Amino acid sequence: MTTTELTAATLAQLQQEINRLQRENDDLHIALTTIAEHGDMIESLLNETNVKLRSEIVERQRAEAKLQNILSLISREKEDLEIIVETIMQHGDVVDAQWRQKLGETAELLNLDSLTQVSNRRHFDLHLAQQWERAMDDQGAIALVLCDIDHFKQFNDLYGHLSGDDCLRRIAKTLSSTLRNPFDLFARYGGEEFAVILPQVTGEAAQQIAKRMQSSLAMLEIPHHHSPTNEFVTMSFGIGRVYPQPGQSPLDLIAQADENLYKAKRQGRNCIVGH
Repeated sequence: MTTTELTAATLAQLQQEINRLQRENDDLHIALTTIAEHGDMIESLLNETNVKLRSEIVERQRAEAKLQNILSLISREKEDLEIIVETIMQHGDVVDAQWRQKLGETAELLNLDSLTQVSNRRHFDLHLAQQWERAMDDQGAIALVLCDIDHFKQFNDLYGHLSGDDCLRRIAKTLSSTLRNPFDLFARYGGEEFAVILPQVTGEAAQQIAKRMQSSLAMLEIPHHHSPTNEFVTMSFGIGRVYPQPGQSPLDLIAQADENLYKAKRQGRNCIVGH
């Protein structure tokens, strides 16, 4: 190859190298221009990603803290429960007795009239139904005494309702104390009316119990100056007594006693009618 040809070839190679470097320079210029144009956006995306990452880290830390608190609470409750179970196992008899006592006290309160502290109408209905069934099984008799305070409205009008309440309490306490049989029940039937359930008694015995209550009331000598019957508080008594039969119900006994009570009122009050 001649010197001229060698020179030409060298120049051609140099030109190619220059062209390649020029293209690389152009590409680098384009890349730098693009980075310059979108640099703010890229930086913003990076910042946003960084903020999200930090937020996720904080939330994860909070969740882990809550989970740790829950685990600690469960652990403490488990320990408390174990202590309670152990206490119950060690003192089960005492706890059971206390619960039975509380249940008994609650049941007793449900059966008491709040004013007079004698049995209420609910207990009266339950006891009458039980004794009725018992009398049916035994083919025995059951008696009921209904007693009503005479002219009680005039008493309240004259002395006031507080005195009326005190009168009801005194009468309830006195009359209930005259009963002897554990199956007898003295109850507030409603308002100024009381009722006495007397299972397995004769008609004469029912009369004697009513007379005993009447005498006990008279001994209280509760003044009643507006009563046309007596200067003291009195009561009218109606007695019912039946041998329960199939097809009958306690309502038949109540109706009989109620009818005799109204007869006592029509006869002038402060008296006993029936059996």
